Amino acid sequence: MTKVRASVVCEKSLYKVAKLHNFSDFLYLGRSERKTGGENRPAILADSVEAVIAAIYLDGGMEKAREFIIENLKEEIEIATKHVGHKDYKTVLQEKLQKHGEVKIEYQIIKEEGPDHNKSFEAQVSCEGKILAKGKGSSKKEAQMNAAKKALEKIK
Repeated sequence: MTKVRASVVCEKSLYKVAKLHNFSDFLYLGRSERKTGGENRPAILADSVEAVIAAIYLDGGMEKAREFIIENLKEEIEIATKHVGHKDYKTVLQEKLQKHGEVKIEYQIIKEEGPDHNKSFEAQVSCEGKILAKGKGSSKKEAQMNAAKKALEKIK
């Protein structure tokens, strides 16, 4: 259930809720934050959804907060619960590489580009010092997952 919760209550999902309800129209941001596009920054919008959920809870109680969450994250909840028990690419790669014993698997961020609010990352995965694959993503975790996915594609 922890993995289901983590995949539902993530920046990407909460950002979609904020965009759906135009939360950016209601944010009180400093002048420099507005100038740099803060009202469209996924992290800020996701945080605003968390704040609204907290406000609903404090004002209306747990049931009202639950209703808001379920109504707005219904699709993500359904997707996440369908994939319960499915393993992510890093786990599958680890199991495949360690099938015949312990080996050293290492993920390394090799490149970071872009401003803080819109970074892209490139990661590489290696096994016993040999580079298997590289992957890109908008977070370090996503870059590592994409590297693991490419490594699995090469191995198969």
